[in-house]
Amino acid sequence: MEQPAAANKPLYLRMKEDLLRRVQSGEWRPGELIPSENALAAEYGVSVGTARKAIEELADERLLVRQRGRGTTVAMHTHRQEVLRHYRLMTKDGERVNEETSYLDVASARASSTEAKVFGVNRGTAVTRVRRLRLYAKQPVVLEFLSLREDVLPGVGALIRATQPEVLYALLEREYHIIIAKVSEKIMAVKAEAEDTEALGVRAGEPMLEIERVAYDLNGRAVERRIMRARNDTYYLSEFA
Repeated sequence: MEQPAAANKPLYLRMKEDLLRRVQSGEWRPGELIPSENALAAEYGVSVGTARKAIEELADERLLVRQRGRGTTVAMHTHRQEVLRHYRLMTKDGERVNEETSYLDVASARASSTEAKVFGVNRGTAVTRVRRLRLYAKQPVVLEFLSLREDVLPGVGALIRATQPEVLYALLEREYHIIIAKVSEKIMAVKAEAEDTEALGVRAGEPMLEIERVAYDLNGRAVERRIMRARNDTYYLSEFA
């Protein structure tokens, strides 16, 4: 029996929430077509207009992509990049610092107290840690430290080692049906440490930019924590519509 609060919601919102639940469950994978408006209207016992409105809301949130002559698909990471703008570090020339990625190491580990708090798991839970460089014009500009939770992404370390993806979130979508729906970022000024001087060629103590990011899936789970340490000839671009 429906709860009163749910029963009082407009029909299109209830349908939207159920469609979102089906995407979250992996019933439709990123890039796959969902049923047509007519088919969904018949399945849910609603008008085509109601089905269309539910689909349009999910399309407005960039979770679905409507393509004339083809139908509606579950959005892939590449469709949402321009809206979510997951990579905002820029060179002094105004170019995004993601021209090339160089992986330094990928290792299994046990979650530290910080990682455990971010992921909402017990300390010592299995995680994969990745260290990599972002290059621009063949020069290392950003040093990244990634942590990924293995309870949600089993075997992710071996996959990353084998494929060394340029776009990590696309790999998560393709292999795990995990869609990154939201990221939170914290930005601060820091001083270069020994690892920065070795990887980026900066001087010890030199000012740098550090961004801490946590990425969340459609279910609100934190699945990745990332620290980005950038040379001071870069800047962080934030854009608002």
